[in-house]
Amino acid sequence: MGFLYLPFVFPQNTPFPDVVIELKNASLAHKKVNSDSLLYVLKSYYYSAQTPDFLKVKAVLELCKLYGLNTNPLKNADSTLKYAYLLINLGKKTNNSLTVFDGLLYKIDAMNDAHNYPKSLEYCVDGLRYADSVGVEGLEYYHARLHLYYALNLRTLGDHDNSIRQNIQAIDFLKKSKNYPTEELIDYQIDLARTLSVSGQNEAAKENLLMALSSAGKIKSRALEMYIYNELASIFLELNQPEKAEQYVRASRQFFENSNDYFSLCEAYFLTSKIFHQAKNYDKCIEFALKSLNVPANALALRIIINANELLYLSYKAKNQSDRALVYYEKYIESKERSFNKANALEMSFLRKTIEDAELNAKIEQEENLNKEQKKLRNYMIISISILLIMVAVLWYYYRLLHIKNTIVEKQKNEIEVLNSGLEEKVNERTIALQQAYDAIKEAMQKGQTLERKRMAADLHDNIGSLLTAINISLDNINTENLSEREKKIYAGILDMTENAYAEVRILSHNLLPEELEKEGLKMALERLIKKLNNSQKIHFSLIAEELNRHRKNIELNIYAICLELTQNIIKHSYATEAHVSIFEKGRILWLKVSDNGKGLKKNIERGMGLKNIQSRLEDIGGEFFIDSNNKGTEFIISVPLDMVYES
Repeated sequence: MGFLYLPFVFPQNTPFPDVVIELKNASLAHKKVNSDSLLYVLKSYYYSAQTPDFLKVKAVLELCKLYGLNTNPLKNADSTLKYAYLLINLGKKTNNSLTVFDGLLYKIDAMNDAHNYPKSLEYCVDGLRYADSVGVEGLEYYHARLHLYYALNLRTLGDHDNSIRQNIQAIDFLKKSKNYPTEELIDYQIDLARTLSVSGQNEAAKENLLMALSSAGKIKSRALEMYIYNELASIFLELNQPEKAEQYVRASRQFFENSNDYFSLCEAYFLTSKIFHQAKNYDKCIEFALKSLNVPANALALRIIINANELLYLSYKAKNQSDRALVYYEKYIESKERSFNKANALEMSFLRKTIEDAELNAKIEQEENLNKEQKKLRNYMIISISILLIMVAVLWYYYRLLHIKNTIVEKQKNEIEVLNSGLEEKVNERTIALQQAYDAIKEAMQKGQTLERKRMAADLHDNIGSLLTAINISLDNINTENLSEREKKIYAGILDMTENAYAEVRILSHNLLPEELEKEGLKMALERLIKKLNNSQKIHFSLIAEELNRHRKNIELNIYAICLELTQNIIKHSYATEAHVSIFEKGRILWLKVSDNGKGLKKNIERGMGLKNIQSRLEDIGGEFFIDSNNKGTEFIISVPLDMVYES
């Protein structure tokens, strides 16, 4: 993880990173994508003042792709949504409708990844309104994508008839676009087949899938053929033809076990378990149901979680293993409630009604406007001749009247300019006064926070510290000679815990607001912290800190607190012998890296080990953090933009 030491070169001299090639090379070897280095370069492009708008658009577009890819361990719907909004704003700023469309589509993708289907449906409506405002010609592909997303959300809502109509409309738009990829048309046909299947039209769904399979064979896309095999297996299971389903799913399972398409592999495992359950081979059903749940979390669909847990419950029940059956029955109920609870259903129904009302009102308004325009045209034709005759008669009169009015207007204009000049001065004075008052309030709040921290530190040291000292002195006065061996051990333990508590209180009271942080800045405070850690701990800490500028107090205090929390975690949990802290500024970004050579974090608790406090502090100052952990140690990388106005 040495990307922090890469020399930064301004964008016009640096080739733009090819994210697709990086991801492809990593995926072929089933390795973790080097996402951190890509994020560093792309964000440097975006935040650099020297980057032109067209390169910023490209950088933000690649960030959306990187956060949204299934092969990326850092896949994050919130981050995708954040950069989708930036992409939309850049598109509007550069008057580029294609960029706005890309941002709208990534917004919808992010909400689908987060299973927030009501919000996804709302974004679909926003996108269709924008598409109507800019027209269709040359933008057929984006109209097709929006109608497809609309169809998928309607299917989730349960409105299958409208979903089918929207899907067919999406296919029509796609065929009208220039040079559309055959693979995408096949995807649209697969989605149409799924909707036909859930609406009970399995034969029609099968015909659509067979046509899609024929198209995939013509373009020699083996991966797409195997994907369609999964869909056909599901249809044949619905048609009660498990033998045909087993032929398709066996081939797809063998293919996806040797690829990195975990989503399709999960689907193949689930279908296999379903086939074995129909055959009453419960051991095999359990084996493949567990396999379907044991794929990377970002490739595990909520639908699979529900159905796989249901199959496990039914299989263990059939084997008379009631304890295991109860476990998976509870998981099945929990996931089913999470998938589509009553609140989501009400919200989506309300949103659907709102959409229908808006479409109806828009149609009525359009007809009324057309009638009004026709009526206006008739009236204009009737009165235009009359006006023409009257104008000839009064032209000379109005000429004289206009001259008089121009003289009056010129006089009034001069008077208004004099008044405006005085008004602008008053507005400027008032603005300056308000800004000064705001600055004074802000400074008073910061001083108040500082005084409160000092008071808390003093109370901890003087009150609790004095109490612990008194306890320690009282314990020293106890005669241990008359105590039993067990009581002596208890006495020694109490004495040791009292001394540790006193040491903890001293550290806590000092670190609430270190004096050197307030007076000398972040660098001196960190140097003093590392020195104290090395005096009292077996772990050796090292610090690399360049000369840092002074920044806002809340940035310095939060960065210091985060560094303190990370070093305490290393001491308590890492079993490390060495740890390193480095901090520096690159461009307009403040970087902090804390690493150790300890045992690393467990994968299933990387985001849940009490790190919410760090994330909360970073949200307050607009920062982000990344984690790289294995059995050779853990590394935290934190970035804070120094001149960005952060919006939650």
